Amino acid sequence: MKGEISYYKILGVHENASNYELRKAFCKLSIELHPDTTSLDIEDAKRKFQEVLEAYENLNSSNLRKIYDEKLKEKSRSKNYTNVLNNMIIDSKNQNLIGNRRPFSNGELFSLFLLFIIISISLICSIFIASFTGKELDTVPIWLMK
Repeated sequence: MKGEISYYKILGVHENASNYELRKAFCKLSIELHPDTTSLDIEDAKRKFQEVLEAYENLNSSNLRKIYDEKLKEKSRSKNYTNVLNNMIIDSKNQNLIGNRRPFSNGELFSLFLLFIIISISLICSIFIASFTGKELDTVPIWLMK
């Protein structure tokens, strides 16, 4: 994304918008601009959809949003119209951001819980079936026996 258009203008939200408002604006624009559902030219739709996606990805992350807001303030103070968004690409690769990950959502936690339950039930069922078929469970590894 080049030029003077900010991510906030691309998404059509205020600079103090919450993550909910950002997501709502992103969903609305993605439905309008997705190349499969829009009446725009395919190339134009792809380009606009990529802009909206890039804006949302940078504003949804608290660290990237903080860096982006600092860059906007610096740009407005110095009136230096360098490409702020290209600088964001360099800043997004900053080593300080690697360890900061978002917490699991409720759906992701539920999926992990179900995975744990399914694995546990599978293990219990295999032991139960093995005990009724007359097979013994080896508790001593074969390589220890002589």
